[in-house]
Amino acid sequence: MRVSRVGALAIGLLCLAILLVVVLRFRTPHSPVAAVESPMVTQSQGHLVVREGSPLEKRLIIQEVASVSRGHGLALPAQVMTEPDRQVNVYAPVTGRITGVSVHLGQKVHRGQVLATIAAGDLDQAWADDTRARAALDFARRAYARAKGVQAIGGNAVKDLESARNDLAQAQAEAERTQRRLQVLGARPGYSAQGQAPLVSPVDGVVSMTTMAPGENITDPTAIQMTVLDLSEVWIAAAIPQDSLAQISDGNVLSVSFDEFPGRTCSGRVVSFDPALHPDTRRVNAYIACPNTDGALRPGMFVDATLNVPQGSDVIIPKTALLMNNDQVSVFVEVAPRTFQRRDIVISYDEGDSVRVLKGLSAGERVVTSGAILLNDD
Repeated sequence: MRVSRVGALAIGLLCLAILLVVVLRFRTPHSPVAAVESPMVTQSQGHLVVREGSPLEKRLIIQEVASVSRGHGLALPAQVMTEPDRQVNVYAPVTGRITGVSVHLGQKVHRGQVLATIAAGDLDQAWADDTRARAALDFARRAYARAKGVQAIGGNAVKDLESARNDLAQAQAEAERTQRRLQVLGARPGYSAQGQAPLVSPVDGVVSMTTMAPGENITDPTAIQMTVLDLSEVWIAAAIPQDSLAQISDGNVLSVSFDEFPGRTCSGRVVSFDPALHPDTRRVNAYIACPNTDGALRPGMFVDATLNVPQGSDVIIPKTALLMNNDQVSVFVEVAPRTFQRRDIVISYDEGDSVRVLKGLSAGERVVTSGAILLNDD
């Protein structure tokens, strides 16, 4: 009896254990098999494809390649010079003896100012001729008026009136001739009566050369007696070497700085170029005009000049887009959404934080400018 109870208890415990196992089997959820995540970058027909929504896609920065118009600065030696049409040579209007010189070398003069006086026999003769001509003109006018009066009362023939009119016309012509002669000789009131011809300055400027001294005789009226420079505006002559002539054009801009005057600059379009090379330097001068109202810029001063040479449009990309592999430089180009191709390029390292692409890229293409190192197509 006791055995039967023990057996029944064992059978009951076994059934309870089986039931517990079954219950736990059906109540405990099955753990799903972890799905295999696709890679962030895959290769397809030689291109790299970045998975959409991947962390790598978010780290890539893509920009469109721009075409930038850039100029190149050509440093040139330059010099201040007088404008050709502001350098005036002064000639003696007559031959004769120099009686006085009123200015000296480097002196500022004004237009019409007397520079020197010359005693001239030609002026004496011209002054006497003008005096006679004016007297003859006055006599001819009175004779013509008298002939008209006599003609009006019928006491004179018509031919007498015509003769008086002819004499008046001749006297007027002679008076005009003598006046023009005095003007050519530079006659001035207060000088001509004394037989002196004043030498006057034709412009405002500075006396840069003189060969005159009191007591000297002027025998050649074609000889230069003085030179007056108008320095209110000067030219800057920048010397361009022969091997850079292909870069110059009418639109070039020349910028000038002056070491002697900090902060003073001058810039403008080139007004002209020399038609031929200078045989001693093998250079061509380019000229710009600079204001010089204070006269500080003097001919012969050396200055620094930079000629802006347009170079057309260039493809520019940031240096962060570059991938270096020994001597080869490449970038990743987006050929389709999230699809990239490595491309070798040729660059020039002269643009600061950016580089100029000489070959391999065109404006409008899209390149990876940040995160390109994370793409690996090896």
